[in-house]
Amino acid sequence: MRLFRAFYLALLLASTGACVSSQVPPRPLDYPYSRIFVGTFNDVWAATVRVLDLYSITVANREAGLLQTEWSHFRFNPELYKHPDIDPVLEEVQYRLRIKLSKAYISQTGRPAVRVQVLKELKEYKNFFTDWEQIATDGYEEKIILYRVAQRLKIINTKKKAKARSSKKPRS
Repeated sequence: MRLFRAFYLALLLASTGACVSSQVPPRPLDYPYSRIFVGTFNDVWAATVRVLDLYSITVANREAGLLQTEWSHFRFNPELYKHPDIDPVLEEVQYRLRIKLSKAYISQTGRPAVRVQVLKELKEYKNFFTDWEQIATDGYEEKIILYRVAQRLKIINTKKKAKARSSKKPRS
């Protein structure tokens, strides 16, 4: 009985030690990068479409809040940014972006908000039998797109404030 208890205790300690890991678990392939922007749906939609002007948009459904780009035969868009680690060599990969915009409200203030989700579907050609296989992205492009949407929204809001100030000033 003592031997059984010692074995059980050792097994329990080994299993809890294996659960505590310093490595971050891998990100699921279908888990989009997202951010919530305070503003109207029209402003966020306009900012997102403006940011995606480097891509060929194949689906633009405003009612569903869906934007989708054409398949590109690179690992990233070299016009958007210069990747720090990867040389733009010819390889058998393709990707497209799917951007989903969802209307919301901030519960504390009641102001309108929009959640923008960016999913990059990156596929690599393995072989004749398995065909294209989805692989994980590095997340750079998704983060850059969300950052640029935020910057474009700042520009839109600044223009609105300047227009409102100029309309309030009395004309002489």
